[in-house]
Amino acid sequence: MYSTDLAYIHDAGFGAFAREVAPEIVAILRRSRIGSGLIAEIGCGSGTLAHHLVENGYRVLGYDISAAMIRLARAKAPRAEFRVASLADAPLPSCAAIVSVGEVVAYVPGGLPVLRRFFARAHDALAPGGVLVFDFIESPRGRTYPTKTLSGRGWTIAVRTTFNSTTSVLTRRMRTTRRVGTRMRSTRETHRVRVYDVRVIRKALERCGFDVAISRAFGLRKLMAGDLAVIARKSPRI
Repeated sequence: MYSTDLAYIHDAGFGAFAREVAPEIVAILRRSRIGSGLIAEIGCGSGTLAHHLVENGYRVLGYDISAAMIRLARAKAPRAEFRVASLADAPLPSCAAIVSVGEVVAYVPGGLPVLRRFFARAHDALAPGGVLVFDFIESPRGRTYPTKTLSGRGWTIAVRTTFNSTTSVLTRRMRTTRRVGTRMRSTRETHRVRVYDVRVIRKALERCGFDVAISRAFGLRKLMAGDLAVIARKSPRI
């Protein structure tokens, strides 16, 4: 998932969300009275958010399942620490906050049982008053389409997305072409992401002890159609 060429294209052509959401995440942390400390980022991608967090005085430990993404992140945010790991198996250290933006939880194989275990581990890892911040896909409306093609300097990506209402899975089939030196290289990837009922996500978080706020934006940054933003707070009295 997110092999070398797709990781490069995602960073080069689709990095706007991470850049725009980064100051909003910092604002959320500050409003939560988290002005410093360790932030664990799950699904750190190419390191855009990690870089912004470090620049604002936080320590960052970033995880991503893609080794290619981790290579980009280490170059972009050299003062952060990065490791290759998935949400399902990333060891969560004691920390002030856990952040996972960009529909990362939707990619988890195993679905809700794995997410429930992650939420429980997150609650255990967070300091009292700490927050778990993430987004997820709540509806497939507006998220399926026949093949559409986007391109940038030296690259092209063609994407087709379908939805299976029985399994609640969006399937994204991608074909990339990228200029590498003097030749063009083509790759294919298929990503399957899950759509979750908001009531199920809220209940799973509350069972772990979180106080949950859900909206359609991180601060001033609205999310894509069908996405919801979650701020799950651990009690400061624990």
